[in-house]
Amino acid sequence: MKLVSKFALALSLFAVTAAPAFAQSDEKPKKEKKEKKGKEATPAAPKRNYSKPFIAAYMPVANLLNKTKDAAAAKAEFPKILAAIANDDDRYEAGILAVNIGVSAKDTALQDQGIDLLLASATTPVEMKQAYTFRKGAIAYDGKRFADAEKSMIDAFNLGYRANNIEFLISNAMSQQNKDADAIVWIGKAIAASKAAGPVNKAYVIRAANLSAKARDFAGAANFYKDLVIAENNPDYWHDALAFFNRSLNTNPEESLDLMRLMRATNGLRFQQEYAEYLDSLSYIGVRYPAEAVSVLDEGFAKGVISRNNVTFSERYNEAKARLAEDTRTLAGTIAPAKASPRAMLATLTGDSFFSHKDYKTAKDLYDTALSKGPVLDKDGGNQTDRTRFRLAMAKAMLGDYAGAKADFAQITGANRKAIAEYWVIYINHLENPAPAAAPAATPAT
Repeated sequence: MKLVSKFALALSLFAVTAAPAFAQSDEKPKKEKKEKKGKEATPAAPKRNYSKPFIAAYMPVANLLNKTKDAAAAKAEFPKILAAIANDDDRYEAGILAVNIGVSAKDTALQDQGIDLLLASATTPVEMKQAYTFRKGAIAYDGKRFADAEKSMIDAFNLGYRANNIEFLISNAMSQQNKDADAIVWIGKAIAASKAAGPVNKAYVIRAANLSAKARDFAGAANFYKDLVIAENNPDYWHDALAFFNRSLNTNPEESLDLMRLMRATNGLRFQQEYAEYLDSLSYIGVRYPAEAVSVLDEGFAKGVISRNNVTFSERYNEAKARLAEDTRTLAGTIAPAKASPRAMLATLTGDSFFSHKDYKTAKDLYDTALSKGPVLDKDGGNQTDRTRFRLAMAKAMLGDYAGAKADFAQITGANRKAIAEYWVIYINHLENPAPAAAPAATPAT
């Protein structure tokens, strides 16, 4: 990842350009003026205790780098400095010089050695140890030594280092080793850090979802994408969020239909298999909703996602088209019998037909009628109250009654429908608070 190289260079010498006091000047310092009364004196730099053999070994090598500008010669002579180290102050200065030489000579091994000296020295300030431990990890990452990169970056994180998107880089290092479960944990930390700093970094969320999908954790992938669709009403995000979510559920055709309807409403239908699933949900018992089938297929054909030359789609289209005229002709006559029947389910089924024709007002009235008759039971005694209330909420959403829709979605109790309702509510929130339109481009001056 090229990004890490930039980190390694940027961190090269943030506190390592200063030479030790013994190397800065041969002149005696001038006598300092007395501080004026009432002024606070500048704190003195910490006193260092360099050994004489170290000073003798250090100076010629430092001069090769800083005065002669001969990094190769300085690198060749550096072992003499190592041999003369006698204490932590020596070790600290040797580490700084090794990093400087390593940067100039483009020798990452010598930079690594310098960082190890700095980390081993009690003289090195804590904040420098944090940064240099990260730098060690960055160098390892650039060298594709991902296990070493992971270890050093986690050490830096544990020391308190939080810069340079460290959580994201740790996740990437783990992923490069096929440690995807651990990588997901760390990308989660990266997302949390991003949220704390401002708007969530979308690249992190997409990476997290892809890692989850790779591990076949489709529910996890959907949850990551949920952050994106909450933040932005983007059709591409909606597609991926709902596609992963769909794969995480074991739905019946009625539940699948209402999920696919949301994918359509968000302009998220992208692939042939999604149109096929939509049609299967519409027509799992014959051609139940020919108006919706024709409408969906027309949209798919117009977008070029599906083709009229595909036998399956063309046959389903012709079948639905053949049923459409009769379905439309008889629809109005179904309202009165449905409302008069003691069977609540008849009103639900009739409401479903009107919903498929996009007559959401009549559908809403029929769903209200069904719910007013008590539990909505199908012919086998199955309770369809949740299904009815869910579709009542959808009809209200389509009519612009967003508060009413959310109130009904909040009453859903079945696990699958409750989960699907969350996404419908996110969509309704966007309808209530649409993003401002982009400003028009400026007109060029003439």
